[in-house]
Formats: sequence, C-alpha cells, structure tokens
Amino acid sequence: MKNNTISEKTYNGYSSCPLVTGYGKMVLAEFDYASKFTPDPKLKQLLIKDSSKEHWRLWILKKYMLPYLYWNKMMKGIDI
Repeated sequence: MKNNTISEKTYNGYSSCPLVTGYGKMVLAEFDYASKFTPDPKLKQLLIKDSSKEHWRLWILKKYMLPYLYWNKMMKGIDI
C-alpha cells in the first residue's frame, strides 16, 4: 500500500483436504475453483505419483509435516 502498486500474484483456488482412510493410510483431495483435480507438483518430491490413491507417505505428511508447516510457516506468513 505504501507504493500504490498491485502485485502480480494470483490465486487459482487450490485447496487440499487430507482424508484418512485407515490407520497409516490417507488420500489427498486436491482441487481448484473449477472443482478440477489439481495435483501439487511438490508432492513428487515425497515420491507420491497420485495423491488420489491411498498411501502411507500421505499419512506421514498429515501426521507430522502439515502441523509443522501450519504452526511454523503459514501462521507466520512465510511462503512455502
């Protein structure tokens, strides 16, 4: 607001919902404003090819990584 400039950043409506399907298993529902399946390319770093299929690595993501990212990065406004 100090410079009266508009940022070039946009938001496509990406959202993800972790769905636990069993102990140690989870799927990740990922979608955008158009309700289109939109996989996050960063998940490939976790060796997850398809987040719509059950996987134990997704459960680890929900159990340990997401709480850390939320409290230590997102709540502080740090871009991840």
